Amino acid sequence: MRNQIAVLETLQQLDLELGELEDNLEKYPQEMTRCEEELRRIKESVSKIKEELNGRKRKKVEKELSLAENKDKIKRLEGRLFEIKTYKEYEALQKEVAEAKKLTAEIEEEILKEMESVEDLEALLKEKENELAERGKEYEEVINSYNGKINELKSVYETKKQEKKRVTSIVSPEILSMYERIRTRNGVALAPARNEICTGCNMNIPPQLFNEVLTSSRMIQCPNCHRILYCEEKTENGVQTA
Repeated sequence: MRNQIAVLETLQQLDLELGELEDNLEKYPQEMTRCEEELRRIKESVSKIKEELNGRKRKKVEKELSLAENKDKIKRLEGRLFEIKTYKEYEALQKEVAEAKKLTAEIEEEILKEMESVEDLEALLKEKENELAERGKEYEEVINSYNGKINELKSVYETKKQEKKRVTSIVSPEILSMYERIRTRNGVALAPARNEICTGCNMNIPPQLFNEVLTSSRMIQCPNCHRILYCEEKTENGVQTA
């Protein structure tokens, strides 16, 4: 029975290592996805800024055309002032010229605002494009590194899987079934018994049961957590080891 427990210890260590490898094989792709999502977010931000910038530039051009047309209108109206023969017509034309000049001032103010918006957006666009370039380079290195680690982990994982298969083959089916059932429930199936205490759940083990664990005469489970108990062997110096 001691030999079977020793094999189970090896099996449990392999399962723990495989579990850690599986966690990393899941973690690294998630980190890669996070990097890709961050890049996508920055790219979308750049696209939105470009879209808004182009819209502002179009509005500026439209307002500049409107301003030019309004100034031409003022020139035409002022040219007609010398052709007017009645005061009433002159007064009406003067009013129209004043309104056109007021509109000119408003358009010029709007153009100024559009110019300020364009400058602000161009500065923001440059900032975001720099960020995209920096993050793109950084994340490319990270993703390449993660891909390398994933390939290494896959290689180690396959080796461990083959080793587990070999170890599993020398465990009796009944004991293996018990091991898998306990491992599924508790995470680990074996726990050292030390000083009449199960180190898996820190609960006391009855003295008689603890003595059976020490002799390894049969497979003993903790009465509390049901893990398979085994004794730690003493070295020549009297120090217990798992």
